[in-house]
Amino acid sequence: MKNDPRIIKTINKLEKAFVMLLKIYDVSDINVRQISDEAGVTRGAFYSHFSDKKEFLEFTMESLIQELLKPSLKDSADYVEETKHENAHQANVLSLTEIFNHVAENYQAYTVVMGSDRLPSFNQTLKKRLMEEFEKFADYYDDEIDLGGFPFEVLSSFYVNGIVGMIKVWLEKGMMYTPHYMANAAKQVLDSKESVKANNLKLTDFFVV
Repeated sequence: MKNDPRIIKTINKLEKAFVMLLKIYDVSDINVRQISDEAGVTRGAFYSHFSDKKEFLEFTMESLIQELLKPSLKDSADYVEETKHENAHQANVLSLTEIFNHVAENYQAYTVVMGSDRLPSFNQTLKKRLMEEFEKFADYYDDEIDLGGFPFEVLSSFYVNGIVGMIKVWLEKGMMYTPHYMANAAKQVLDSKESVKANNLKLTDFFVV
């Protein structure tokens, strides 16, 4: 039912209204009436799609994260050099260029949900989703990745937190650098943290420009 164009239009209005309200209020101070009024729809319309604010919040966060990751996750077979894996499409890499570009194109929404502390659960949920994709990449190329003797959990936490942190600070500072600059800077910083043997994959090969 949520694929109905009329429903999509209503939900988009509600999501945009919620983001607008987050510019002023903490998430705990926003209620369904405020969201409905800001969106210009009835509370009945809200409740026809969501049972309560919690369900709406979870749906909205998932929607924003999906919009961010869908263009940013790429088939690893197209990026891992000389891959001999027939099923490499089962693992993705993360395009830093795409993720910074998408944030820039939708900076008003992401400044609110990522660059402020009004919705702290958003960044945590994004990190969780990124970690899931990172784990798939590491599991698939397990035999070829040199971790330098460090546990995957330690390195992956460092990298994922670092990327999300860079985006957050970039937004807080008014995006004073271009998305292209940020993507290349992030890749250089990530690669500088790993020294591996020749012909081995790096864990940071999950991140591409």
